[in-house]
Amino acid sequence: MSEQPRAINLHYAEAGRGPAVVLVHGFPFSHRIWDAQMMALGRNYHVIAPDLRGFGESAAPEEGYGMDDFAGDIVALLVRLGIDRAVWVGHSMGGYITLAALRRWPSRVRAAAFVATHAHPDTPEKKLQREISADSAMLNGVGDMAFSMMGTIFASEVDRQGAMAQSIYEIMVGATPQAVAGSLRGMAARPDSRPMLAELSIPTLVIAGEDDEMVGAELTGELAELIPGAHYVIIPGAGHMPMVEQPDATTNALRAFLETL
Repeated sequence: MSEQPRAINLHYAEAGRGPAVVLVHGFPFSHRIWDAQMMALGRNYHVIAPDLRGFGESAAPEEGYGMDDFAGDIVALLVRLGIDRAVWVGHSMGGYITLAALRRWPSRVRAAAFVATHAHPDTPEKKLQREISADSAMLNGVGDMAFSMMGTIFASEVDRQGAMAQSIYEIMVGATPQAVAGSLRGMAARPDSRPMLAELSIPTLVIAGEDDEMVGAELTGELAELIPGAHYVIIPGAGHMPMVEQPDATTNALRAFLETL
């Protein structure tokens, strides 16, 4: 499908000139998780890092937090910037959003990199967990969720009280309750993307954190196996946030992939 999406204007950062690369952050973060990659890749590419609706500095509507909604916002941003096609780099939920773009607007995706993500739908148990968390975010705010995630998003050796980890915590607690709740429900409603993977004919990279507790190696490995010709890179010393835990290694993997295009 290629219809023009109904979208909101996103806040975004950009750097450099050249082929377009869109960095899509995961839940519940902002474009700031990609700061190291923007600086490095901006030397050779036009890098665009949006804040998804409800996160960072983008507006937070009351509804519209499905994966298609997020993807539509990014497609509209590309149209506004005069960019026909881009390489999409999606982290965690950003990977689900990239898969949504490949379903709805495949002509907008030149190549794809999936970071700490997978193609499975939620199990019934996971859907229920997300609904409980969504209700809690609306009733009590996002602080409890952010505190809980600090225990699982990093490799075990990362100092949770250190500057890097605390900067990520501050990003998480800055998310709006409606975006957190809406995204949780949007992720719960996403389809199984595995059947479409065998049909992908674009260059693809899968990056996994070696110590990722949230998305295990069996899921990232399966994602790479199901996509014809996909490259698979495991980042040592990284959990669910390889772009901030091991920024140089993550940047090098992305750069090596982009240089093949």
